Amino acid sequence: MTSKQERKDMEAACSWSLLPREKDYRELYKKHLREKYLTIGVDKCYHHCKHIKSRMLLVKEHAVSEKTPYGVPQQDHFLEIEHVFDPNEEGSSSSRTVVLQGYPGTGKTALVHKFMFDWASGMVTPGRFDFLIYVNCREISHTVMLSAADLISSAFQDINGPKLDIILTCPEKLLFILDGFPELQYPVCDQQGGLSANPWERKPVETLLCSFVRKKLFPESSLLITARFTAMRKLHSLLKQPIQAEILWFTDAEKRAYFLSQFLDPNAAMEAFYGLRESEGSDILSSLPLVSWMLCSVLQSQGDGDSRLLRSLQTLTDMYLFYFSKCLKSLKGISVWKGQSCLWGLCCLAAEGLQKHQVLFTVSDLRRHGVGVYDINGPFLTHFLKKAEGCDNIYTFLHFSFQEFLTAVFYALKNDNNCLFCDHMGKIWREIFQQYGKGFSSLMIQFLFGLLHKGKEKTLETTFGRKVSQGLRGELLKWTEGEIKDESSRLQIESVDLFHCLYEMQEEEYAEKIIDNLQSIMFLQPTYTKMDLLAMSFCVKSSNSHLSVSLKCQHLLGFEEEDDSVFMPPTLTISQSFQLCSLPVSRLHLLRQALCNPYCKIKDLKLIFCHLTASCGRDLSSVFETNHSLTDLEFVKSTLEDSGVKQLCEGLKQPNCILQALRLNRCLISPASCGALAAVLSTSQWLTDLEFTETKLEASALKLLCEGLKDPGCKLQRLKLCDSLLPESSEAVCNYLASVLICNPYLTELDLSENPLGDKGVKYLCEGLRHSNCHVEKLELSECSLSATCCESLAQILSSSRTLTRLLLINNKIGDLGLKLLCEGLKQPDCQLRDLALWTCHLTGACCQDLCNALYTNEHLRDLDLSDNALGDVGMQVLCEGLKYPCCKLQTLWLAECDLTDVCCRALASVLYRNENLMLLDLSGNDVKDFGVQMLCDALIYPTCKLQTFYIDVDHLHEDTFRKLETLKMIKPGINW
Repeated sequence: MTSKQERKDMEAACSWSLLPREKDYRELYKKHLREKYLTIGVDKCYHHCKHIKSRMLLVKEHAVSEKTPYGVPQQDHFLEIEHVFDPNEEGSSSSRTVVLQGYPGTGKTALVHKFMFDWASGMVTPGRFDFLIYVNCREISHTVMLSAADLISSAFQDINGPKLDIILTCPEKLLFILDGFPELQYPVCDQQGGLSANPWERKPVETLLCSFVRKKLFPESSLLITARFTAMRKLHSLLKQPIQAEILWFTDAEKRAYFLSQFLDPNAAMEAFYGLRESEGSDILSSLPLVSWMLCSVLQSQGDGDSRLLRSLQTLTDMYLFYFSKCLKSLKGISVWKGQSCLWGLCCLAAEGLQKHQVLFTVSDLRRHGVGVYDINGPFLTHFLKKAEGCDNIYTFLHFSFQEFLTAVFYALKNDNNCLFCDHMGKIWREIFQQYGKGFSSLMIQFLFGLLHKGKEKTLETTFGRKVSQGLRGELLKWTEGEIKDESSRLQIESVDLFHCLYEMQEEEYAEKIIDNLQSIMFLQPTYTKMDLLAMSFCVKSSNSHLSVSLKCQHLLGFEEEDDSVFMPPTLTISQSFQLCSLPVSRLHLLRQALCNPYCKIKDLKLIFCHLTASCGRDLSSVFETNHSLTDLEFVKSTLEDSGVKQLCEGLKQPNCILQALRLNRCLISPASCGALAAVLSTSQWLTDLEFTETKLEASALKLLCEGLKDPGCKLQRLKLCDSLLPESSEAVCNYLASVLICNPYLTELDLSENPLGDKGVKYLCEGLRHSNCHVEKLELSECSLSATCCESLAQILSSSRTLTRLLLINNKIGDLGLKLLCEGLKQPDCQLRDLALWTCHLTGACCQDLCNALYTNEHLRDLDLSDNALGDVGMQVLCEGLKYPCCKLQTLWLAECDLTDVCCRALASVLYRNENLMLLDLSGNDVKDFGVQMLCDALIYPTCKLQTFYIDVDHLHEDTFRKLETLKMIKPGINW
């Protein structure tokens, strides 16, 4: 590469307008690309140009815009591929990395080819790039060593293209396209030291690709990468701020148009289309462009569109097996036995190739597996193989998933080695899983699960001429169950990958058995498709164990709310049996199906970052009519419009609804929605827990909610309004809540933390807390902008309330004066407080005498948290006098970061010698050294000391102190630190 100064001197010479020869190179290359990709739509391939949609979903990993009110997720944002390299808002056209991700068969490669054709035709990014360098990552994966120069040169091998040094003169005018980024077969190249910045230096393929994506090679150039979801997990660790886009599946309108374009008879097209619509699984799968092509290519040629047959195609394995079996039935000129022999040869070829990371095969490769020249050139194998681009005698599978499917068939039917199913089976499976991807994420493994369904044995035998391996299915299930029970293995398994495998197998009883080994299921990717939710629905609908399910997903794809009437061609006459049934439009429709199953045992459901429509409220509402397990429902940063909340509330009011906890955290809730929730509070006999965290509620909304809380029918026990009150309305809200406390005898927990209540607001609140009808047991007022002024009112509550047992005042500036007032309440005989948290309350050692006096008389206090207060050694010594008093029943004492040293350890040790109640002592974050720790250890060994948990910083301790701690552990094995 040239230096910056050399490039600056060459700027005039680099202008293409001044170098006609170089300009000719560029135009020659564009002409070559136009001719090369003009055949798209003519070849026997599923991606016809007119059906390739350039619209993609822009995936935002963090899902929430800081500018959005209350952190509510933005709606789906769609992007045209021709605009991804446009200048940004500041007009900059700097280097950019774009990742196109998608499920196998969505048309990632097709979209890239179309982009290249459009660029060569001058229709996209005019003037932005001089050259597009296309790299098929799968085709180079078996190469041992490569350089960037090799890749560039190969892009021009079919033409008398420009010289390499001319291309590299202006790297900012280059776009490198890495198509099919490796799916987990390579380890991630994390070390920068192994990467290469030299375009002529040959490196292993995985290192070379990592050098590109990490921008070690050609940092000024742009990148366009296509990858499956499995590869995205690797890419996340390599890329910095990429533009990430999801390739969309066919919409119903696009799929209908595609079917009509593939059939000569429109009625036959609609028969097939509506036959698929009769089953949700087949309808969803046929929205995958590759699957639509596969179905149309065999149905239109054989005229077999029987709706019952199509309805039975529930899984991806079903679709591929249907395609291969139909192709076998189309044989002409050769026997069925010969066709089966060819297919088995392809299975062997596919497995060998996948093992070696090879997708290109020579004629000799095919012959070695029993596929002759006549077979290759015959019409039968053109259903599965094609010639590689620019090569006469090099072949590849029509689609990479074909190679994966046939590899799975190879392992399902390979029954010539009975020892496979003996003691070494676990090792065999481990090797297979590692070889073909990381665990259950491999598409080949998912196909293998699908092929081992009992009902597919006959079809497999008649299509490939071999029987399913005996014992393979049982061993696979046994091995999978072992992986799930192994905690270290389970932690590495993505739930969605496992669920796809179980869905492919379609055996509910076995899915139940696997799911019952899980306690919680988390879907935490930014994007999920209908297919993902279909697999999840299948797996959890009949689980016996009580599951916790979290769905964290900004984008739920494929749930367009469409008017189906606009899709019917006006000139087409369809019989009544093909009339369109109403389609589910809710993004939670598939999840609703699982929840409505009477055997579903999901106990709590958390929806995070989900952009939910009103219809989602309707679907959730219908769940409560039949579900008798769901007790906890939480929305986090999820939208649910007023109409959706209203419909949800209608379900919550159903007599059969047993929901106990509803949490609306970081959501946008209007007064109208609070009115609907108030109606639920007044009627529900089960709802006992209502939570709003970081959900800003207007005063009018809280007033409506409080009306429901005051209703005699309200049974709510816990109300959390954490960081949810607006500053200007806090005092008014405290008045509303005080009236609730006077009327509602069931409310026992009130959390108003992180709200700007101020002393005046708490004073209003205490009016309700003092009432004889109030039974609040736990009151949390942490970070509420309180001072000593409010502590007199709180002390009155402590001295009079017969129910209040927990008070949290964390991070309030109550100071020593405020604590002095609280201690007056603690000393009263009617005080029942058991838990007092005063963490970061600006206390000093001067307050310790007041605390000591309170401990002399209070027999109820069990947990005292004084962390992050400057008590000091003198204050601690005073406090210890109270801790030694017989009336003190304190069990846990938190003193982290209280400015303590060795000086106070003698007093603390004397407490440990005499106090038989203290079970936990936290001294972390203090300057207690070896002398103090050893002194405490002597007390901890003493028989009367009952301490079980001891927190202390040990990083700075000497070896002899460590030995003393180890001796303590031996004498008292139950103690922890």
